[in-house]
Formats: sequence, C-alpha cells, structure tokens
Amino acid sequence: MAGERVLIIEDRRENIVYLANNVLKAHGYQVLTAMDGEQGLKRALAEKPDLIIMDLNMPKRDGLEVMAALRERQVETPVILTTFYGSEQVAQQAYRLGASSYVVKPYTVDEMLAAVQKALAKRPRPPEPAQPAEVMPLSRQLERWMRDMNILHNVGKALVAQLDLDNVLARAVEAAVYIIRADQAFLFLITPGQEARPSLRAARGPSDRQVRLLDEFVDSELAAYTASSDRPLLRSDAREETALAEAAGHALGPLIAAPLRWHQETIGVLLAAHNPGEAAFSDTDAEWLTSLADYVAIAVRNAREFQRLAQQPPAQPSEAWKEDLGQVADDLQALSERITRLAQSLQ
Repeated sequence: MAGERVLIIEDRRENIVYLANNVLKAHGYQVLTAMDGEQGLKRALAEKPDLIIMDLNMPKRDGLEVMAALRERQVETPVILTTFYGSEQVAQQAYRLGASSYVVKPYTVDEMLAAVQKALAKRPRPPEPAQPAEVMPLSRQLERWMRDMNILHNVGKALVAQLDLDNVLARAVEAAVYIIRADQAFLFLITPGQEARPSLRAARGPSDRQVRLLDEFVDSELAAYTASSDRPLLRSDAREETALAEAAGHALGPLIAAPLRWHQETIGVLLAAHNPGEAAFSDTDAEWLTSLADYVAIAVRNAREFQRLAQQPPAQPSEAWKEDLGQVADDLQALSERITRLAQSLQ
C-alpha cells in the first residue's frame, strides 16, 4: 500500500516533520498538513484524503471535535488519533466517533506504520446515530475541561509513581508543554541545603525531539521571582529573559511560571513559554500549571527521598518516615479535590 494521501493535523511543527518524513514519505505516502483543528477540517472536506492522522489536543478544534464534525457531514475517511498521555475514557470516545486507531506518543516508526496500514486496509465504520441533546448536559467547553482534568490526573499519577529523579524531570517538562499547549518548558530545582537559587535541570524547545536534562545555573528573572513569591506568575514578553533564551537556544515569547511547593518550602519552579508573537497565557493556564507543579513537587520529593534511602537504608521505618508517607497521601487527596473543584467551577 503506497501513494495514498494522508492528512496530518498537528499543531507542533516538529511532530509533523517527524511523522511526514520518517513514517509517511519514507513509505511512499503523499502528505497533506494542517496546524489546527479548524484548518484541518476544511482540508479534510475539500481534499478528501485517504487517511487522517491528528492530535487530540489542538487549537480552535480538538481532535474529538474534528471527528464529530466529520461524522456530522457523513465523511467516512479513516482517522488515527494521537495523544501524548493516553486516557481510556478518551480512547473509548474516539472509537465511538469512528477512529481507526488511538496511538499514544511517543510512538515508533513501526507502531505508526502498522496503524496506518491497518486503517487503510479496513473499511470505514458507518456513522452511529447522534445522541439526543438531553443526554449530553455538559457544554463543549466543559467537556474539554473535563478531558483536560482527566489528562492532568493521569499525568499526576504517572509522575508520583516515578522514583527516578531524571524521569520525573523529563515527564514534568513534557506534561507542561502538553497540558497548557506551550511551545517550550523548563524545570528549575533548588538543591537542598544550598542557597535558594534554582538551577535549570530540564528543558524542551520547539526543535528538541526529547527533553534535555541539565544541571546549570541560568539567571532567569522569572524563575527566581517565582521561587521567592510562592505563587504563579505570567509575563507577556521575555525582555528580561535573555539568559534563559540563550540557554534554550530559542527565542521566547509570553511566559508563565509556577512554584514547586513541598509543605512551606519552595523546591523549584516549572516555567513554560510560547513562541514570540503568540498570545499570552491566561489565568486558567496558571491554574492548570499550578496543579501540575503540585504533582511535580510531590514526585521530586519522593524521588529524592528514595535516592537517599537507597544510599543509606534505615534499619526500620521511623515514625517520622511513616508520618511523611501519611502527609504525601493527604497532599495527593487535597490536590485531587482541588482539580475537581477547578473543573466544576465552569458548570
């Protein structure tokens, strides 16, 4: 099977380039592209591709909304939906809308190629009858927020389950990019027992295929101010961040930062940026990044404690250690309740 036209709908250019060059063009497929859901829907209707591969999280219309619009118009083009963090609930909804496959990033060339061949080989599913409006009480906006909340909850559980600090840092940066739709993200940590000066430990920019793990001091005005102020901060431009832009190797646009707090102590800062010329982050973005930062703080603290115990294991669990474990459980419960209230506030 070769020569079929495949439409990629994806808002990150580096992901389009990887999919187009390494999977599709390398195996004889023709490639069409669109960088948001609205443009992708228009191209799908106008050019009638043989297959659509699109991301779940996109501006203007997300992947599920594009699929619903195609179904309303009785378009039977097979669709492969991709997402960075898998969700069983979203996967089920995608399949109900007629998706051929649901592929979790990062995927290998062979995994995506197998999904493409399978989608093109089988006949499209007939559209299911639309549900009556009265059994769908949530608005489109609230449904999107509920999906985002579910993704954040799954990301948080995955982070807290990690006991390797490097894995925690890498996953946290990836999650920041994904959840608030940022173009770049950075994670700073404060070394215990040292001056409260955060060091850059992980970063990912638009051209990075994966997170870069670092350990260097970068004179970030926003990171230092966030660490001292203990609250999320937003900046509409990056004029003060020349050192961070140099370390990242990319120009920075609007910025957002949230502290990593463990009890009453700031242990780091999670910072994200848009590309120059793009819109500033919103207060809603600050809420989501703060919730993610709370998960990251717990995960960093757990990984550090695990590393300490591995180097010098206690003879038996101390009362302080048992109390610490109870505090972690309480913090996770409080965080889960706060995220739920955040979504319910839109109802």
